[in-house]
Amino acid sequence: MAQSQVLKQQRKHERAVPKEWVSAFCQTSFIGIGRLMDLSKGGVSFQYVQRSATNLALLKRPLKLNLFETVTSQGVKGIEGNVVYDTEVPRQNDMLGDYRLRRCGIQFAKPNWHQSLQLNMFIRHFTVQQH
Repeated sequence: MAQSQVLKQQRKHERAVPKEWVSAFCQTSFIGIGRLMDLSKGGVSFQYVQRSATNLALLKRPLKLNLFETVTSQGVKGIEGNVVYDTEVPRQNDMLGDYRLRRCGIQFAKPNWHQSLQLNMFIRHFTVQQH
C-alpha cells in the first residue's frame, strides 16, 4: 500500500485545499506567517520561510496559530496545536540565500467550542475542494 494511502487511512478528518490568500500566523514561535497548504478539523500544514540559523528545537513546544484569509482577515484566532513535522522543501534555485522554505504540519489540540465553529466556517468558505 502506498504511503499516502496509509496516511489518509490514519487521519480522522478529511483534508481540504485552501483557496489563494489563506495564511497562518504562529503567535508563539519564530515561524511567523506561512501559506496554508491543506487543513482539516484536526490540523493544518503550511509553508514558511525560515532563516537557516534559527533553532528548530523551539518547535517542540505547543504553539498558537491564527488562520486567516488575507483579504478579509476572517479566520480562527489562537487555536493551539503541536508540531507533527517540519521539513525543508527542496527548491531548484538559491534565490532565498540564507533563508529556507519549510513545510510544517500542526495537529490541533482540542479547540474550544467557539474555535470549532470558526474552524468549520473557515473550512467551508475558504477551501476549494475536499479530498
